[in-house]
Amino acid sequence: MLTAQEGSPSMTESSNPSATTHRMSVPWQRMAGLRRRLTQTIFAIAPFVLMAIGVHPAIAAIPAVYPFFILIRRGYRRLRKHVGRAALAGEHGIRLLLGLLPLAICWAEGSTGVVGWITATLFALVPLSEPVVTRVAPGRKLRVANLPGIPDHRGPAFPVNVVLVVDLSLTALASLLLLVGVPAGALLVLPLIALAVAGYHALDSFRRVRDSVNADNNLYAAVEAYAPKFVLYYGVPAGSAYQVGMWIEYLERIGEPFIVVLRKTSAFREIRRLTDAPVVVRTNIWQLDDVITPSITTAFYVNNSAPNVHLVRYPQITHVQLLHGDSDKASSFNPVTALYDKVFVAGQAAIDRYENNGVDIPQEKFTIVGRPQVETVEQQGPENLPVRTVLYAPTWEGHYADTNYGSLPVGPQIIRELLDRGITVVFRPHPFSYRNPAARQNISAIKQMLREDQEASGREHLWGRAAEKDLDAFGCFNAADAMISDVSSVVPDFLYSGKPYGLVTMSYSIAEFERMFPLARSAYVIAEDLSNLDEMLEGLLVTDPKGNQRKQTRVDYLGPFPAENYADAFVDAARNVVLHERKPVAALNAVTEGADEGVDESRNSRAAAAEDTGSAGEDAEGENEDEED
Repeated sequence: MLTAQEGSPSMTESSNPSATTHRMSVPWQRMAGLRRRLTQTIFAIAPFVLMAIGVHPAIAAIPAVYPFFILIRRGYRRLRKHVGRAALAGEHGIRLLLGLLPLAICWAEGSTGVVGWITATLFALVPLSEPVVTRVAPGRKLRVANLPGIPDHRGPAFPVNVVLVVDLSLTALASLLLLVGVPAGALLVLPLIALAVAGYHALDSFRRVRDSVNADNNLYAAVEAYAPKFVLYYGVPAGSAYQVGMWIEYLERIGEPFIVVLRKTSAFREIRRLTDAPVVVRTNIWQLDDVITPSITTAFYVNNSAPNVHLVRYPQITHVQLLHGDSDKASSFNPVTALYDKVFVAGQAAIDRYENNGVDIPQEKFTIVGRPQVETVEQQGPENLPVRTVLYAPTWEGHYADTNYGSLPVGPQIIRELLDRGITVVFRPHPFSYRNPAARQNISAIKQMLREDQEASGREHLWGRAAEKDLDAFGCFNAADAMISDVSSVVPDFLYSGKPYGLVTMSYSIAEFERMFPLARSAYVIAEDLSNLDEMLEGLLVTDPKGNQRKQTRVDYLGPFPAENYADAFVDAARNVVLHERKPVAALNAVTEGADEGVDESRNSRAAAAEDTGSAGEDAEGENEDEED
């Protein structure tokens, strides 16, 4: 009988990956960055001190080589990585000191003419232009894609980091030429080139600001002409585009024009890749007025993010919550869901989940639509019997101990037992588990076990890129005959296949687990101490006595819809809301009361403000690159 290994990380220890590493590492990383900048500053100051005490300029300037090298290399790295942000704040003081170096060399050599002094002074002024250039470089970014009548945002003529690299490179070159005896007056062209590059970039930025303001003023008319019937609203930053990706295809099947409204600029690039529909970023609440036109009847939401309330306040629109997964986790019975006019759910189990957890939502708000994404999941067939391949798909560890459902602490023992039974394994951990050191250790152990067994037995296990990148979750479902997981949204999706599944309870007794998580009642529940692992694997892999119970559970969780054209249930329900279930006339008129008095003033004030609506949150990929130096 297998039992959990002693010393396995407890849930409390592994539930928050940042608890033991992030809190300590961030201050030390910041101190390391400050230490590097302090060192660069000292080396930048050293030439002035040395020349002041009479050291020859050629020797005194040697310490400046270090900050020149570091900053120029950093600039080239940003260009190579296509980093748009300049990150000037942490290094501008050093750049000012380096800009004064030609002036100091001229002073130390003492034989500079008028033109030479002008040249050296211009080099000192070059760094002063950099904050202006970097400040206006983002422009006023009206982020719009695929909307007729509004051109896509034009990027800068060249990256702002080109300006910074040119400035430093020409300053370093001038310092070197002065030290080898070239007259300062002969170098006048160098600072003029640097200032010309900076000036051209600034002028280009101001032109883009002007174009963006003009486009912003025309945005409402463009949306009105496009006449969208509904909005897909997304209010969170980059990194969770899958929430939109899982629904966009099925919303497109409605066959009516729609727009995607984002609230965070950082999400623009990844969302625009998902659809040919217009994508518009509106970062402020008052900017939503520019995209909500009379033709829009419905707004769809894919999560319960706080900015959703900014659109829900429009009473003439029917607001429909879709969410981005369905499971027995607390997020699937969030009381905030009651805010919306309609809640589309996969099956009756989702409705019961709210009621059983004390969340009072009127029954008429719910519409059972199935879960269209599972239409590509293959149904259990003769080829899946007997079970020869098992998918192990543990969830992540959660932010807190009471939401840590992940079974990775006992994962290696489960995998060992499967391998001993001659089972081929597909291993797909949750991507967030890689953030947790203890979870990473267990993932590595499982991968090593699969690698060694594959070499010894020839069984073609799937793990790593093959299971986590080359295949999506549904592809892994189709590659397996059964699954072992825990409390995760992959479980109801896998349920659609009709194949057997096992769940690991890491926090509760089996009886408590089945009471709290109804999906477990048709699963083979494995205790945390693995005391019943042999028995549960026998049912999962061989006898499968819960087959009929799974069929009823599938109806409860995924709706009573046949596998043929399964996704049509959602598409038809969504189309009906968009085209036929418009709000009452009173709601349609409510939004227009007083509009004539304020709309012109509002639009004029927005045009005059011309504020930067897109720089926040963009190009974050450059934030940590200084740590390399």
